[in-house]
Order: sequence, then C-alpha cells, then structure tokens
Amino acid sequence: MRKVFFGFAVLQLVAVLAQFYLSTFGAFETPHPAPGDPNAAIGYHAMNGTMIMPLLSLLTTVVALLARAGGKLVGLSILPFVLVAVQLFVIFSLAEIAGWTENSTTTGSLVVLGFHALDGVAILAVAVILVQRARALMKGTAAAPAAERVAA
Repeated sequence: MRKVFFGFAVLQLVAVLAQFYLSTFGAFETPHPAPGDPNAAIGYHAMNGTMIMPLLSLLTTVVALLARAGGKLVGLSILPFVLVAVQLFVIFSLAEIAGWTENSTTTGSLVVLGFHALDGVAILAVAVILVQRARALMKGTAAAPAAERVAA
C-alpha cells in the first residue's frame, strides 16, 4: 500500500506541475479572450485547480491513511486541498473586497492576487516534500530523521 501511496503522491505532484504549465498556457493566449469566455485556454488551469488537484489530494490522503503513513504524511497529503481552498475562498474573496472584478482591477486587488502565485508555490513545495517522504516511507527509511541516518 505504501507503493500506491507513493504513486498517488507522484500523481499529485504531476497535477501541480501541470497547473503551472496551464497557467502560462492560458496567460499567453492571443488574442486575449473576453472575461468569462468558456473557450478561453485559462479554463484548463481553472479546471485542474478546482477539480483535479483537490480530488487527487483527497485520494492521496485516503491512501495515506490506508497505508498507515502517519499523521504528518496524512497532513501533508491533505494540505494541497486546504491551500486550494485558500486560493478559492480567501485570496479571491479578498481580491473582490479590494476591487477586483472580471472586467477591472485595482492596485489593492492586484496586490492580493499576487498571493495566488505564492500559494501555488506553497502547493508545489508541499507536493515535492510529500513525494520525497512517501518515497522514503516506501523504501523503509522514513523511520529515522535524515540527520540520524547520515550519522549512522
């Protein structure tokens, strides 16, 4: 089951990496689509971020529980889901309060929306750490902290 957990952690990382690719894929579309255009290339970024990544995070968490990976790895598994929720319900809500709409922005809303990228970097960091720790668990080296393994 630990191999399955590692596999899900890798899938989660791939989805996060795809998210970065898809954001650029949509950002450089020309001519720029009208706000809210359902055919806009940025829609793939939105779909991956609101459906695929949260689902993979939930599934990875369930598999971590079944693999008896421990509380820290279970927490890391669900953290991308939580950080996506921060994107959707905190950052975007604060940006709207600061004056962001589909048709216009304010300096304040742009400052808040900048945290969308930083939160994405946090999701990437969590996904990388999760893969590293899931790999260590699968290989049986996760019991001792890295400093102890080096000293031994």
